[in-house]
Amino acid sequence: MRLLNNQGMYAEEIINRTCDFLIHNDEELSIEKRNIPIKIIQKINQNTVMAKLLSKSTVDYFGFFNTTYFEFEVKQTSNTYFDINLLKEHQIDTLKKDIKRNIQSFVLIFFDKYEKFFILNSEDLFSSKSKKINFNFFEKNCDEIEIIYPGILDIKILKNWLLKNSDKYN
Repeated sequence: MRLLNNQGMYAEEIINRTCDFLIHNDEELSIEKRNIPIKIIQKINQNTVMAKLLSKSTVDYFGFFNTTYFEFEVKQTSNTYFDINLLKEHQIDTLKKDIKRNIQSFVLIFFDKYEKFFILNSEDLFSSKSKKINFNFFEKNCDEIEIIYPGILDIKILKNWLLKNSDKYN
């Protein structure tokens, strides 16, 4: 199931569809995409503007499950490993601050080759001794979140993961 060919856009499209689905169908789980702080400099035409980034953002998404706040970044890779260098410095800083602040945070990684999403807890991400984490690690140590009809994440799996890991943050 290929929606977009742009690097990283397929994974974000699935997450955005999931966000829209949750708004209308779920009262326990809420996920929102964080806005990027920009200033519009020039309107080029009806659909195009030139803008300036005012400041670096944090991570792409945040949400609530019951009363637990969480944040996460979404990454997509065409390799058989996840390269930690795909995370930008400000995203790494945010995830590290989340750990110190006792905020539940993770990276949701989509592997193109296998068409699979995995949740990698921030603490596990930073305890890795390697900058490249092999796909086998994810299969053995991380929860997979399947894509279900109508092209959204299986929110039951996400809720179970959040519930299972919430003890650390409450």
